[in-house]
Amino acid sequence: MNRDSKHPHSLHVTALALCLPLCASLYSSAGAVTVHSLDQVRGAIKSPEGRATFDQQINGAPLPDGFGTQLPQGFTKEMLLAQLAPGQDPKRLTLAGAKPWPQQPQAYVAIVCLATSPDQAKAELRYDPSSCSGDDITPHDVWLGVYTRDPQGKPRLVARTEAPVDTPVDWGDTNIDTPQSIGNNPQTGAAEGVPQNWLRFDFAAYRLHGQDYAFGVRAGWSEGYAGGGATFEALYLFQMDDTKLHVVFAQPMMYTKMLAGEWHKDGTRDHIETDASNVLSVLKGTSHGFHDLRLQQRSGKWHRVFRWSAKQQRYAVVKNS
Repeated sequence: MNRDSKHPHSLHVTALALCLPLCASLYSSAGAVTVHSLDQVRGAIKSPEGRATFDQQINGAPLPDGFGTQLPQGFTKEMLLAQLAPGQDPKRLTLAGAKPWPQQPQAYVAIVCLATSPDQAKAELRYDPSSCSGDDITPHDVWLGVYTRDPQGKPRLVARTEAPVDTPVDWGDTNIDTPQSIGNNPQTGAAEGVPQNWLRFDFAAYRLHGQDYAFGVRAGWSEGYAGGGATFEALYLFQMDDTKLHVVFAQPMMYTKMLAGEWHKDGTRDHIETDASNVLSVLKGTSHGFHDLRLQQRSGKWHRVFRWSAKQQRYAVVKNS
């Protein structure tokens, strides 16, 4: 049996009739690549994030422990829930994790993820013992915190989000395709939305000012088509402000789409693939004491510069950058 016949409905398949009106628009953009079997799709994906997603969804590669659910010494799920999301129902908890923060010695970044109801959490945990993956109807509430250790080595909470993260990702000015589920801000008309899935910590060296660093969290969306699907990824940056954590950046970072095409006589099948990914760099220049950021397409010309907005207390895109 060939690889295509093993995977006739890859990547969250929906009925073919649902896809047919969308197929032309999904792959009308420049850069689409047609390969002649599923085995060749991975080689057509340009971004490492896209290839990793393909390996997990198609080749069955294990998911990495992106949030550190194998907790460091002294951390427990019960402690993280009580301290990061006080008063919340423990039966809603689907994930609790913590990892060392490389840029801040002796510090840890922690997360708890809660389903919308105990029944939803029970259903998810039946298939995955530690999950923060939802959809547009059943999203998750996410709280984050930063810990150090006291002189006795016990974890000590020093900063946290005051409420579940609800900052939307802005698709108003990006080279990354927009998920179908993303809506528009009723006041500004801008395309924006909150994630379906929370994926992993991103501990690249995002130095904002002086020796103060932000930490990143990767979040995403997914959608299914007949014989294929799409994955989208965004980056959130969190800044410590005394005892509080704030979102200071939330932008699309990656997408990859795959659609199955015509069958061949030998049992293989065409697949049409498109993808793009970005890299965020910290620049030497500063605005209001904060380093400027440059979002650059990997192996492409598209880029944008972001500068600190004293009014918004977060990064804002520089027009015509």
